[in-house]
Amino acid sequence: MLKTVEALIALVVLLSFSSFGLLHQPVQHSSLYQYELAEDAWRVIWLKGGLQPSSHDEWMGGTFGIDEGKMHEGAEEITELTGLCIGMDTLEANTCIPGENAIVLHKNVMAPFPVPVVFRMGPE
Repeated sequence: MLKTVEALIALVVLLSFSSFGLLHQPVQHSSLYQYELAEDAWRVIWLKGGLQPSSHDEWMGGTFGIDEGKMHEGAEEITELTGLCIGMDTLEANTCIPGENAIVLHKNVMAPFPVPVVFRMGPE
């Protein structure tokens, strides 16, 4: 009987320490989460500066231009909120240079002809 009580106490102590250790583990985000964050950041930046008409008369004609200034402002806002660097090849909308562990997205934008853009987002 005494050994059973001793075993139950040892089990409770073991479970409490293991659950405490699991609760205080640092959160590691998966690469899928990082890709989703990069996709969302790209959409926000593109919607802020990539769908600007060249003039008011061209809204109906379907010709759009890229406002790199607005795209840079959007990238700066995202960098302030997330602390992650954003870099885009062929567009002047970079905040800082992402490091080796950056997520890389390959996009094609129409302005008025297809332009390939390499979007990088990650820690400096």
